[in-house]
Amino acid sequence: MKRTRIIIVDDEPGARERLVELVGQDPTLEVVTECRNGADAVLAIAKHKPDLVLLDVQMPLMDGFEVVRRIGASRMPITIFVTAYDQYALKAFDVNAVDYLLKPYDDMRLHAAIAKAKKLIALNTNDKLTGRLMDLVRGHLHQQSEFTESFTIRDKGRDQVVHVDDVLFLRAEGNYLKLVLADRSFLYRLTMNAMETELDPGRFLRIHRSFLLNITHIRSTRYSGNNEFIFTMANGERIVSGRSYKEQIAKTLTETEATH
Repeated sequence: MKRTRIIIVDDEPGARERLVELVGQDPTLEVVTECRNGADAVLAIAKHKPDLVLLDVQMPLMDGFEVVRRIGASRMPITIFVTAYDQYALKAFDVNAVDYLLKPYDDMRLHAAIAKAKKLIALNTNDKLTGRLMDLVRGHLHQQSEFTESFTIRDKGRDQVVHVDDVLFLRAEGNYLKLVLADRSFLYRLTMNAMETELDPGRFLRIHRSFLLNITHIRSTRYSGNNEFIFTMANGERIVSGRSYKEQIAKTLTETEATH
């Protein structure tokens, strides 16, 4: 019998213990590991690749939404969110994409949520759920953030919405910026200096007077000497940093490594 592999993420030891106990009542389920914070969850999900994650929303330093963003919606397993009071989240969770547990929840509610998740796993619908999950995360970030979360671009006579999470990097081209995505690019009329103030510095890194990189789409970084770094992006493009940006790049890379 193939068992559903689960990772439990909650910063409260008592909450984790209860979830382990309740999950253990079902012989078709297996708890792969427990995580006490978001950073541990990111590592555990990437390592174990579970079928299902029971993910607490409210955690210090890195909340459940940030865990999803770090992993990436396309790589995130089916997720049941656990929350105590986030009414916005409850409204958004009430879709077929994911489920939620409102603390305090009873045994029947947990087993119903897991049964729903198991059905989705059996149907192999995770790819179809990616868009809804990413929209949920973006919606939360938009409410929580003072920074720009999307651009509206006029393309071939139609308005095209480009989410900042989908932008691999931005390159200055005269009076415009080129927003480079995985499979296309758009021109956006704004200066690089103005754009830098609109984007979250925790997600975008200025490495050159002409380049802003989305940190989540950086695949490798190498110091080449002479105060220059070489960044390889998710689309394979290699970008060399400006020498005057060495200190800021090194600081950001150190902080990023500390959270992974």
